[in-house]
Amino acid sequence: MTQVNQSIEIKPTEKWCDRDEHNVFEYFEDFNDWLDSSEALTLREEYNVNGISQPSKALFAGDKESYDVAFKKYRTERRHEVLNEHYLCDQFAGDHWFKRNLSRFDQLVERMNAGEVVPFLGAGLSVAGGFPTWSTHLKQQAKTAGINQQDVEELLSQGAYEQVLEKIENERNRDVFIQEIKDVFSVTGKIAGSTFLLSELFHDTIITTNYDQLIENAFDTGVEKPYQIISSNNALETPDPDCVTIIKLHGDIKSPAQCILSKNQYDDAYGNDEIDLTLPIPKLLDYYYRNSNLLFLGCSLNNDRTVQVFKAIKENMAEDYEGARHFSIEQSPEELDELENRNAYLAALGITAIWFEKGQYDCVEAMLRLARNEIRYRNAG
Repeated sequence: MTQVNQSIEIKPTEKWCDRDEHNVFEYFEDFNDWLDSSEALTLREEYNVNGISQPSKALFAGDKESYDVAFKKYRTERRHEVLNEHYLCDQFAGDHWFKRNLSRFDQLVERMNAGEVVPFLGAGLSVAGGFPTWSTHLKQQAKTAGINQQDVEELLSQGAYEQVLEKIENERNRDVFIQEIKDVFSVTGKIAGSTFLLSELFHDTIITTNYDQLIENAFDTGVEKPYQIISSNNALETPDPDCVTIIKLHGDIKSPAQCILSKNQYDDAYGNDEIDLTLPIPKLLDYYYRNSNLLFLGCSLNNDRTVQVFKAIKENMAEDYEGARHFSIEQSPEELDELENRNAYLAALGITAIWFEKGQYDCVEAMLRLARNEIRYRNAG
């Protein structure tokens, strides 16, 4: 007898969580936490889920329509709160700049969701970790070196940071500066919520001008090689596709003697009289400026060397060039004309600003968290 082999198709068993959408419940973690908290007591009582061990899950499973209505309202209110509706509308007599925030934030989230955004981190993002801003650090440097504080304050008010470095190096020596760098940036530091969010949101490339190791610590998951460091010494090295690339433009505190600190070193790295786009660091920045959507966090974006590089790149671009779109989350000036001027200045650099109230730096973390949640919501749909 000839045996006939018959192919039997086995269809995957439908799971109840797929049919009832319970598999996407965790995408709404932030809303679920809020719904289970004391803030939502009235709402829970309205939907008769108060007193249940997990009200959010009970409402999701038992009355999805009511859950969706409550979520939609929560989502709108949270977006308006985090994107500074009250402040922007009150400060600038109308909703014009708040509407710009809404639109620009959604443009950023769209690119983040597509994996097309590279964060560019400045000293301001490390403040929550216990480190000083760059201007504060330069004041500390001057104090340690015994430099006239009034002279330093005057230079800093003009944005002449490199001249402060030059003054310290000329009146003392480079060793004094390096020792102060070690004293301040060698400490472990606290990994703030904003830094953890960066490790959750971005898995390809991070660019920073910071010397500290907060980013490395956040990405250190215990695997053999969680990240690759690229700095001024190996700026044009090919990134390893199997790990996160952390580009430390001006060096690493683990090798303080190799950090770019003095004006002469900045000249060597970026060019003397003008920016030299053939040098390794400007060439690296040129690549990412043209091919990625940069998100500036904790950056002053005044007339420092990196900004000068971006200006030089823009000058070399055709007027009708439609390439990458860059964003900055930054504090708003308090006067309307100053806001308009700052907005125009950043736009000329190809950077779109998303504003928060001056001095309210917690807004940066809140906006990153909102971006993460918005990405989750979109993927749940």
